[in-house]
Amino acid sequence: MSEILIDISGMGPVAASLETWAIMALAAALGFVLGFAMNRGSICTVIATRQLVSERRPARFIALIECAVWAALVYAILETAPMMQEGWSPLGYLVPAAILLGLGTYVNGACVFGSVGHIGNGEIGFAFTFLGIYAVLYIDSLFDLLSHQPPTSAPPSLEAALLALALLAIVALRLGVSRRSESNFRQLTLVMGAIGITSTILAVPAPGFSITASFGPIASIPVAGALIPVCMFGGSLVSARLRKQGFMLKWPTVATIVKKTLAGILMGLAALLIPGGNDTLLLIGFPTGAWQAALAYVIFVATLAALIVKFGSMARPWS
Repeated sequence: MSEILIDISGMGPVAASLETWAIMALAAALGFVLGFAMNRGSICTVIATRQLVSERRPARFIALIECAVWAALVYAILETAPMMQEGWSPLGYLVPAAILLGLGTYVNGACVFGSVGHIGNGEIGFAFTFLGIYAVLYIDSLFDLLSHQPPTSAPPSLEAALLALALLAIVALRLGVSRRSESNFRQLTLVMGAIGITSTILAVPAPGFSITASFGPIASIPVAGALIPVCMFGGSLVSARLRKQGFMLKWPTVATIVKKTLAGILMGLAALLIPGGNDTLLLIGFPTGAWQAALAYVIFVATLAALIVKFGSMARPWS
């Protein structure tokens, strides 16, 4: 799914090789920035939803939508249509998959954004979340368990000028609700911009890139499939190391390994059925104006919110 595609027609072998290495270096750098930003801003849908429903603090939730608008704006500026390697599933799959995504994310204690950040902090248990996701995607690639939809692509639903105005309005709204309860407005603004911009630019050398999808092709495309996530985790680790007491290696217990792996399997099944995780919904689905993405995200967040209200959550920002 994240295979790096390069058109080398008409190039000599040396030029093609240089072009390939340049694209790979760009993808690696963007992956690093993406991971760095996720860790630096404590970006996680679980944290944002908990603050929204338990503390009536909507700033982080607004920031997630802000990130999606950043992505749409960059797509519009680059005149590139967001692409999914597989089209949206029918409602019969989409709705239960969104509920499953909410359940898996709650059990995990973090979405895929937050899991990347936690790994950078030294919480090794979250690596088993991605192991569970990878296992589901790998098994499906081996046995082709589901009937897959054809690829889909659509330009951003709004023009660049309108998206820029929408972005300014969202930032102003977040500033208004942050004045009394948030002290990291500037940092969160920079982080959300970085995530939206880098994830979109990554779609040029790696069409259809998403954090969840990037684990699918690791076995069949070792370099291209592993490059971006490895650099992403590296960026998260560097970010944590640069913060005071930001990194503390924490080895998981057996119970944690089982819990995170189970959560990853649930999240992987959801990503297989939607298809895509919450990163795909925000950074690809929302920019295209896909109603499927909006519906799945609302159900996902509603499930997560209901579980947090009923059982509580220990998710807290770390920066």
